[in-house]
Order: sequence, then structure tokens, then C-alpha cells
Amino acid sequence: MDTARCKAFVASVKTGSFSRAAEQLNYTTSGVSQLVNALEEDLKLSLFQRSRKGVTLTTDGERMYPVILNFLRQEERIYQMADEISGLLVGNISIAAYPSICASWLPDMISRFQEQHPGVSFKINDDGVRRHIIEELQNGYADMGFLSNRHDLIGEWIELEKNPMVALVSLDSPYAQLDSFPLNECETATMIECSHGKNPDLSYIFAGHHIVPNIVYTTLTSSTAAAMASRNMGVFITNELSTHMWDFPAKLLPLDPPQYVELGMVVSPMSYGSPAVKAFVRFFRKEFKKRLE
Repeated sequence: MDTARCKAFVASVKTGSFSRAAEQLNYTTSGVSQLVNALEEDLKLSLFQRSRKGVTLTTDGERMYPVILNFLRQEERIYQMADEISGLLVGNISIAAYPSICASWLPDMISRFQEQHPGVSFKINDDGVRRHIIEELQNGYADMGFLSNRHDLIGEWIELEKNPMVALVSLDSPYAQLDSFPLNECETATMIECSHGKNPDLSYIFAGHHIVPNIVYTTLTSSTAAAMASRNMGVFITNELSTHMWDFPAKLLPLDPPQYVELGMVVSPMSYGSPAVKAFVRFFRKEFKKRLE
């Protein structure tokens, strides 16, 4: 199969139009259109619905997209493997992760990895919504994900740390006088929650203790939730790693009983064969283990 046709197809999916795909690939719009038409003729399928607004996948196109995307990844791995055999590691690694991990773990690890392998480039999505990270892994947009562990993960899970959950409260809050925050207080205290009002790690904890939290405020980002908590607007519960990103005047209280979230990385099944991904996974596990010793 002609990979140029596949690349035109994937670029059109990602951009939503032949013209924007042409800009990305440095082709003409008619050139992209011809390549996609040729691919549809090869497969004897209609992959796109075309309109003045752009292109959208047909049902057949949706089914073919991850297969074609994986086909292009395999082509890239052929060249990566050839470079690895020649002693030169090159490639692209796409990562989707929690913002706290992007800020705390990744910069140092990626910087030191690239000192050894300057031919490897990284694309990082710190959107932070767990559902989006999983979708990127499943659809082949991300090679690796850094997030918390649940039973909805597909791929190789590598646990890195059990991180404690903490309550962020204002220095003026009555709770600031305590040594820990009672978990059952979540039913009566004014609570703040982020991630579109649905934090799966926290929801899992609440469900396990049969707690219905008194959620009064919801935010899109954890930094906004932390700022609100520091202003004595409520209590914000998050993992301890997230608190490294802020410098608000607030007190951190461990939960009573103590609660933890398993943080780690998962490798997409579509990326198992990538030499660059495998090298970065080995490097990350080795160097992260040294930090814990």
C-alpha cells in the first residue's frame, strides 16, 4: 500500500479538511484529494463524507483509521529499527499525562534522555483529563500515558509510585488546626472538585467508603481549585504530587484514613515495537527507581 495515500488520509482526519492537510504535508489541496480518492479506490470503501465545511469519517472510515494509523507507525518503526541497528536512535514519542506528572517528572527525565538520544523528539499533551488520556492511547494518538491505575487501561501498566491523597485547606479554615482531614467530613464540608467536576481517583475513594461528597464548586483545572481552597472557599482533595505545581498560602492535610493513588505509565499496544519508546521506558524505569533508593 502507498504510504503517501495513508498519510494524506490520516492528516485529513486530524485536520478535518483536505486543504489543511495539504498545508501540513506541503502538498496541494488537489494532490491530497487525489491521494485519498486513490486510497478509497484501493480499499473499495468510502472513507470520508465531504462537504463545504470539510471532511468527516464515514463508519467505514472510523473502522479503518486505527488500522491505517498503525500501518504508518509500523513504517516509522522500520526506519527506527534500521537507525538503531546503525547505532543511531531516532523517532517521535507522543505522551499524554496528568499535568502534575508533566510538571514534576517529565522535564528532567526527557532532558536527560535526550542528552543520550538527541534524535528522539517528544510531543506532550498535558490536557490532564483521564478519559482523554485513555482515548489517545486507544486511538493511537499517544504512545505512552502517565496517569493513575484503574481496570480500564489497555496496554502494559508500569507502577511508579503510590502517591498520598491530601486535603488542601486555607490557613484560616477551622480544619487547618487539625493534623489530618477526616474523610467523612467530605459529606458536610464545602468541597471543591476539578476535572469537569468528576475526578475518577477521588470518586473511586468516595465510593469505597460510601461517601456522598458535598460538592459545591467544580472547576476545569486543579490550579483554580487550589486557589479557591486557599481563599477559604472550601476543601480541595488531590494527590500530593499535584501540590508541587502551586505556591498558594494553604495547609496540606493527610486524609484520615490515609488514601493513596497508584501513579505510573502505560504503553499503547500500537507502540510496543517502537525502539524509541522501548528505550525511553527502560530509561524512565531505571532512573525513577534511583530516585526512590
